[in-house]
Amino acid sequence: MNRRHPTTPHAPADLQARWRDLPRHAALLQRRLGPPARTHASRAAGTALWLLQLTYAHAQGRLLAHGGAVLTVRGPAIALTRALAAAAVLLLAEVLLITALLLPTVLGAAATAAGAPAPWTRWGATAVTILFAALLLAGLARQLAAVWPARAVDACRRARLRTGGTWWTVGNLACREDDRVSAAYLVHAALAYADDHDVGAVITARTPALHRTYRRYGFTPDPDHPPAMVRPALGHRANPIALPSASRAARLIQCRLARPLRRGPKQARR
Repeated sequence: MNRRHPTTPHAPADLQARWRDLPRHAALLQRRLGPPARTHASRAAGTALWLLQLTYAHAQGRLLAHGGAVLTVRGPAIALTRALAAAAVLLLAEVLLITALLLPTVLGAAATAAGAPAPWTRWGATAVTILFAALLLAGLARQLAAVWPARAVDACRRARLRTGGTWWTVGNLACREDDRVSAAYLVHAALAYADDHDVGAVITARTPALHRTYRRYGFTPDPDHPPAMVRPALGHRANPIALPSASRAARLIQCRLARPLRRGPKQARR
């Protein structure tokens, strides 16, 4: 922290996601970060789990989005009233999920009491409930398989906090396949906000391509907490480099994407 910001700053308000976009962001995270879904039911179960996480993060004010890109941050300041409201929202979402799971069984029991045909009996509805619950548990187990990098990021952030300063963790960065400009804008805006408020960032790269991209943004691997990468606050970096504005960076990337590929001499003659 610096003298201009004696307390931990809040997340940028202009990058906050909208409630109505949460299902779309959950489907995006399931498609880009979740385990491969072989059936529509498993895809729906994975999306439901992501939606539960995003609901809690957005209630805390820690879900950032722009266009077809989304990411979560951990570490910004949050008021006590908002923390309590976020806990209430999470509890409500869990109750709704459990209600949705038990609804087929309740309807099946009502259909049995009314003398409905065999496919709508209580046991058939219970089988549907058990199947969907099993899909949710399978999706949760697959998501827990990726907990090790997240634990490394949390351990790295705790270690950095002991040395002083303000540190945030960034995760769940994803964007639509055809909207890299929004991802560039979101990352630039978030990092520029961090530089302006003297905040360091901790992140982990899922792929070698993301690792190279984060290196260009000033992240370096933390040898004590692999695969975490750190980006100290602007005032604590050895070679501070000011990022271009988010809008200018987005325009540059958009021009680069619109530029036709250069062909070599052999390809030009074909």
